[in-house]
Amino acid sequence: EDDDVTHVEGDVNPVRDLEIILDELRLKDIEYISNVYDKLFKLVERGGDKKLKPEYDTICKVKTLLEEEKRHVRFSDWDAKEIEVLNRHLLITSKPMIYLVNLSEKDFIRKKNKWLMKIKEWIDANDPGAMLIPFSGVFEYALLDMEPDARKEFLKEKGTTSALEKIIL
Repeated sequence: EDDDVTHVEGDVNPVRDLEIILDELRLKDIEYISNVYDKLFKLVERGGDKKLKPEYDTICKVKTLLEEEKRHVRFSDWDAKEIEVLNRHLLITSKPMIYLVNLSEKDFIRKKNKWLMKIKEWIDANDPGAMLIPFSGVFEYALLDMEPDARKEFLKEKGTTSALEKIIL
């Protein structure tokens, strides 16, 4: 909660914002997969191209998953042949998610924020196994200007560590 940060919906609600962002990612995949589907439909259904049938079937499954079930690609079961098709298309919703939560410096240092538990509960319910990494952009920026010895002393004094090692894999 920072007055300098504009919130599209007018207030701070990270859980709602997560859902909006994930819907936008799903919609982007729908846009992409619809074009692929249209091309394959012409070749397979109208043109009778049997060689492209397995890819077409996988794309149909993806299209149904995204449009009708409103689920991300990574949440479905895929066999080896389907995975080969998916790997060629690089869908956004097939990628694993890492959730970064930008906290105030104060909240990051004390490791508390009123939204962290709600975000964690949402991730556990909607994306089990996904990584949640709290960090503070303001805190990390302050560390950048420090000499290594001063940074080490500052971190010791604050009783915390930089989150960059977790973020940069």
